[in-house]
Amino acid sequence: MNGLTRNRVVIGMALFIVVCIALTLFLSRPGEARGSVLSRGPNGWLAARKYLEARGARVALLDGPLDRVKERGVLVSSFPWQGGFSAEAGEQIEEHLRRGGDVVLAYSGEQGNAGEMVALEGLGLPLEKIRKVVLNPLKWRRFAREEWDLRPAGELAGVERVRIWAPRFAPEVPKDARVILRSPQGRPAGAILKRHRGRLWLLPADAFANSRLENPGNADLLEALRRRLGEDWTFDEYHHGLAGRQPVESAALGTTLDLILLHLAVLYVVALLTLSRRFGPAWSEPPVVTGSAGSFLLGLGALHDRLGHHTEAARRLLERARELDRNLVLPADLDGRAASAGPRELVELARQVARLRSGGRPGGERNFKETDA
Repeated sequence: MNGLTRNRVVIGMALFIVVCIALTLFLSRPGEARGSVLSRGPNGWLAARKYLEARGARVALLDGPLDRVKERGVLVSSFPWQGGFSAEAGEQIEEHLRRGGDVVLAYSGEQGNAGEMVALEGLGLPLEKIRKVVLNPLKWRRFAREEWDLRPAGELAGVERVRIWAPRFAPEVPKDARVILRSPQGRPAGAILKRHRGRLWLLPADAFANSRLENPGNADLLEALRRRLGEDWTFDEYHHGLAGRQPVESAALGTTLDLILLHLAVLYVVALLTLSRRFGPAWSEPPVVTGSAGSFLLGLGALHDRLGHHTEAARRLLERARELDRNLVLPADLDGRAASAGPRELVELARQVARLRSGGRPGGERNFKETDA
């Protein structure tokens, strides 16, 4: 491989890697933050926050872990979480309930969000499957687009039906909980749990999505919560990506990580430049020498002639002739002539052996010489 071809290969590899990195970054861009009161998408909660503020509620956004909540008001956390997972999430929610505050916990209806599973397990509310996946391709679209009209019960008996996407998973509601929403099959879809000095309101997150509040029942549910829970609301935005000022240790770690990444980038560029340079002078593969068997034998004979192998060649000639033809009778004087053979003697010896093998007589050597002369 010459230098020009090597440079083209290296440049092509570098471009391929850059394209792969760009595609990865493009495809891994964060989508809509479902359940976030800062999201304007169909699954965000921006409309719910604006409604509460318009009704006079005091709304705060939590930009740190749940243990930073010190007030007793309403703490709202909706799933799925996009970050900030913690094994102590369930205990932090319990701590708010011990202070006498209320918690609105909105489950996503899906399985696979680590933060949701850990938090609900910590609260003793493990997820259970309530709808089995349909494997029939013809029925899959209807399964994926199924909607439920939840029937209010208990404290929400006067509210109109609440519309949501049909969930596949829901928290297992304890028997002592007060059910406030039921599915079309009669299963609990929303409940109030008395915990310590506070109350835990368990509701589907899709009930307060921006695209759902136009439904009268969903808006009535939000208004009912405002009336029963008071005017102090804190929305957990930390687990949706909102982060406040980091401690000094975290800032130092971030700077160190940036320097490490910069160092790796420099090493990558140096490696590319090194590989793009030619190692040593340019060279090409030597051509393969080809030829006939005659050319090979002539070259081999010339080599033996130059090295003076005539005596050994004459001796081997007689040995091979006797081995190949057991009926061949060679005169005894041929061995003596082979012991002192030179270039001419070797040729004459080979001619005589050839005549004997073809049926000639040793006496015919004179006539051959005369004819040759």
